[in-house]
Amino acid sequence: MNKKLAIVVVLAITLVAVLFYVSYNTVSNSIKEESSKEEKIEVNDESLVEEVLPMQIGSIAPEFTLETLEGKIVSLEDYRGKIVLINFWATWCPYCVKEMPDLNRLYLENKEDNFIVLGIDVAENKSKVENFVKEGGYRFPILLDKTGKVARDYLVSGLPMSVMLDEEGRIRAIQLGMMTYPQMKEMLDSVRSK
Repeated sequence: MNKKLAIVVVLAITLVAVLFYVSYNTVSNSIKEESSKEEKIEVNDESLVEEVLPMQIGSIAPEFTLETLEGKIVSLEDYRGKIVLINFWATWCPYCVKEMPDLNRLYLENKEDNFIVLGIDVAENKSKVENFVKEGGYRFPILLDKTGKVARDYLVSGLPMSVMLDEEGRIRAIQLGMMTYPQMKEMLDSVRSK
């Protein structure tokens, strides 16, 4: 009885493997045929970049409108014509906290030279953020992403995350994780030199 059962199991496994192989090859060949029929997309026109490659270097940054700590409503478009460093952060994030003094320094040293830092706090209580900013003496604009929608639009997968935009609003650098002041300055200088 055990021998018959073993033979039936082996046959069943073999049958499943054969069916899987046949169906996999059929689907795989079908996909290859369809992809060979599709037109190749060449991105020679920079206006197409944001449609083809969202959140990639050279694409237009997603637009947003958020409230500042002072209650003012601002949009990313308000800063067109400036180099913008968008920094996604939260008070509970130790690397964000460590990075804040360097962001503040970069802002203070360059704010008169067509540059701004926008600190976007992700989904925290306004009073908690206000206390943190007041304690640290941070002077760059802090925006409140109360629902986390802007962070999702920017594909933020961890904090801190920074995105550097040129004067036209195109993404020129993306940095996941904490940056030091020299790294921030190098990023800014690189965007300025283009």
